[in-house]
Amino acid sequence: MPPGETGCLGRVVDAQPRGQQMAHTVSGPAGQMINTRIDPALDKRRLVLFFGGLIVFYVGVLLVTQPQLNGGESELEKFVIAVMLAPTVGAILACVFGPGVIRFGMPSWWLLAAFLPAALVFLITLVVASVSDAVTFHSDQVGALLAMAMVQSLLFSIFVLGEEIGWRGFLWPLLRRRLTFIASTAIMAGIWWIYHAGLTFAGWYGFNGGIPAFSVMLLGFVLFVGVLTERSRSIWPSVLAHASWNGLVASYFSSSGDEEDRVFTGSRYLLGEFGWLGAVGMLILGIGFTWWHFRTPTKDGLSPKDPTGYESPVMWLWFRNTPKSRRTAR
Repeated sequence: MPPGETGCLGRVVDAQPRGQQMAHTVSGPAGQMINTRIDPALDKRRLVLFFGGLIVFYVGVLLVTQPQLNGGESELEKFVIAVMLAPTVGAILACVFGPGVIRFGMPSWWLLAAFLPAALVFLITLVVASVSDAVTFHSDQVGALLAMAMVQSLLFSIFVLGEEIGWRGFLWPLLRRRLTFIASTAIMAGIWWIYHAGLTFAGWYGFNGGIPAFSVMLLGFVLFVGVLTERSRSIWPSVLAHASWNGLVASYFSSSGDEEDRVFTGSRYLLGEFGWLGAVGMLILGIGFTWWHFRTPTKDGLSPKDPTGYESPVMWLWFRNTPKSRRTAR
């Protein structure tokens, strides 16, 4: 494999001494060699392939399963796992035919931060339950929840990975090479809102009255996992954060997912991922982490605010192995 190139999921092959490498360019006698997998000229094609594959697969799943409108979560269960694979399908198409890259990265201690959203929402809900009759705390269920929380989070990670490969593995790095953190967040939040809200309006997921709180939560969550992704240079913290949210917060902190095992019961306008307690907690966490991110230099030298660009000396940590490259004159 030629030096300076990367594969869909691979690491850049060294073309210069360590410390002098660039992610997509290698100087040589014939000029500068540009890695086609992160060539900015191909970003439009990558995005068309990504969103085209996502939409076609998403719609195809609905046509095959034919869920009944306003059928509630019983209808959602017919297709939700398949629909969660749509972002990965789009990412693979963009990776192969773009060509592009999917950044997986390596697990790190940032995985521990993935549990902060669920932990913060639990504490906020506990405080509200102690001062208001709108939420009831069932202390007898806490032991079972603690025993199963990690198991549920890891189990949900299997399904959530289908989304996160597309969102944080492919789309987020592509956006950040061109755009600021805030602009990338705004675009990602809008896309994620459309991806989820359509299911709500169809009567399969959540409820329409919870859309305002869900929207606030979504913004906070995209900010938070954006920071985790940038600091860890991997998708794994966002996978675990997404999974623990789905497994714990969305279930009202149930140890089994069943209503009778919920730690909290009460108004759906307050609880769950469509409730305001989760929305407020997630927004506080997202803004707080973003504020810290902007004020703290990254260890790899990439800007936490501005576009990361196409010549990062740490790009070999993001991707692995390679296809064709093209040369440009000096």
